[in-house]
Amino acid sequence: MIAVLVSLLALGPQVPSDQRGPAPEGTVISSVDVSGFDRSRLSPGLQRDIRALAGTPLKQARLDELAARIDGERPRRTASVRAVMDTDGQAHVIFTVRLRDGDADQDNVNARHIVDRVEIRGVPESDLSDALRSDMQAVVNHRLDSEEVDRLRERIEREWPRYDISRRLIRSSEDGHIRIIYDLEKKELPQWLRFEPLRADAIFHSEQGWGSYASLGMGNGDIRFTPTVAIDNDDDLIEEYTGYALRFETRRMGTRRLGASLEWSSFDPTWRGATVAALASNAAIPALYDTRSTVTPLLKFAISPDLSVSAGVGITELSPLAPASVSRMANAAIGSIDYVHKWANDRAPDQQVDARFLVRSATRALESDLVYTSYLGQGSYRYDQRRHHVVAIGQAGTISGTPPLFERFSLGDTLTLRGWDKYDVAPAGGSHMYYASVEYNYSGIAVFLDLGSVWDTPADRKTRVSTGIGFHAGPAFATIGFPLNTNNLTAVFSMGLRFTEKPFRW
Repeated sequence: MIAVLVSLLALGPQVPSDQRGPAPEGTVISSVDVSGFDRSRLSPGLQRDIRALAGTPLKQARLDELAARIDGERPRRTASVRAVMDTDGQAHVIFTVRLRDGDADQDNVNARHIVDRVEIRGVPESDLSDALRSDMQAVVNHRLDSEEVDRLRERIEREWPRYDISRRLIRSSEDGHIRIIYDLEKKELPQWLRFEPLRADAIFHSEQGWGSYASLGMGNGDIRFTPTVAIDNDDDLIEEYTGYALRFETRRMGTRRLGASLEWSSFDPTWRGATVAALASNAAIPALYDTRSTVTPLLKFAISPDLSVSAGVGITELSPLAPASVSRMANAAIGSIDYVHKWANDRAPDQQVDARFLVRSATRALESDLVYTSYLGQGSYRYDQRRHHVVAIGQAGTISGTPPLFERFSLGDTLTLRGWDKYDVAPAGGSHMYYASVEYNYSGIAVFLDLGSVWDTPADRKTRVSTGIGFHAGPAFATIGFPLNTNNLTAVFSMGLRFTEKPFRW
């Protein structure tokens, strides 16, 4: 008995959720509820955005925006939102939807009217299905039933999914009778081509130091300008580079299937001592360079909303370190295939698959001094259900010929082989690479397992494995990685801010 009493005292009083204090900005959202209204009657996009709040930091402006969207879709109702702390120290978000003042009385008044006619405007009447005509006729000559009117609207939405639908009630000439009019307006067709993913980060790596890379997209749904600046960034290439870039993109050239982009960049590399030493012992790797300037025009074509192809050229000039030397050109034809597919609905976890196959071939026909061909395949799978998130990534690539250093593969940074230093793994990069990673994230705390290898010759091939733990709070992150198959179990720490649209870079 004494043990039971002690246990009850330790637990303390259980506070109902409605009486808990408000959750502060930035608290991770554990769950989201919509009360007073059937969530399934909201648009699929709004349902998805409400569900996507789970697992993200609390932002009051975002909650207010979603409440306003509920108001916009259901003008006879008003939505309020609040966030309270749950027993786990996280935020529980509640959207409360009620009828607006006076609407209940108006419903009672309208319910006394007889429906004379139901009209659908905005599409040819001859295009209406027989089943929809039957549903419309079933409402006529009966008293107005608000729920039946809403169900008829949902029936129209299913038959005409590419249209926005609004409803009006108009009094007929005969007293006590009304007409119901549904106005259909065609939605703008979704884009089939995607802009290049934006990337912005400021990162510290315990073995490689600080660096930052930021791209900012400006434009509208069809056209975007993206200026980019990099400062001491070495989180993706063997070189640590500083410089600028500008990309122009359009994803509609007469049709939503055809798009184009043009990118210019100029970067000044800084070389680590380990890379300089590696080149001194391997004459097969092209020399270091002082400046890397590139112009890349591309054409893109969408085969379907999920599948697209692109082709173009990359014209790169490598200015030499030695004043008396001449610049070298690395001009490559570029081709890629991209596949992106998402599964999202209100009753199942969100899932997404990204895949890309990229070919770059530098030839004498393009007046390239360096001749090589590079193949890279990569894919990712993401699973999201409330506070549970899983990401699996795989990459593999090979290069033949004499590629410049910026084309050579590397692993061992804040995104790949976490726990290793790329200047220990392959200080001058490699011509062959494979990599795999899986990460599980629960409410901002993640565990991961990485493995991969970078090599030039079969004798250099060695699979490296690492594991560790990460902490995520919106764009902020911190990771501690440990190399496993080595005698040196030194931890590698990284932290910073990262805003990216894809789990891989290339």
